[in-house]
Amino acid sequence: MRHVILPACASLVLLFGACSNGKATEAECAEFAAHFEALMAGGPTSVEVAKTTQLAKNMAQELHARCLSEGTAAEVRCALAAESMEALQRCGAPT
Repeated sequence: MRHVILPACASLVLLFGACSNGKATEAECAEFAAHFEALMAGGPTSVEVAKTTQLAKNMAQELHARCLSEGTAAEVRCALAAESMEALQRCGAPT
């Protein structure tokens, strides 16, 4: 399952900028980045956990910056409500 999620995570960088509903705040973006890390971290083995956790940290930094420059409050609310990486991806999908 993790092998499907990791490539999909790359598309999360494109999550922001899809719609306009008020700019996301610093606090919202920080909360989003932490939530992203928590959703992505883990794996069936300790080696996978370490790799996935580091990847999540690296991606969260980029997502935080992108959130600040392009994110909307609505996108962040959607992302924070997501309980899986799949649900998180849907936050940036066109409706």
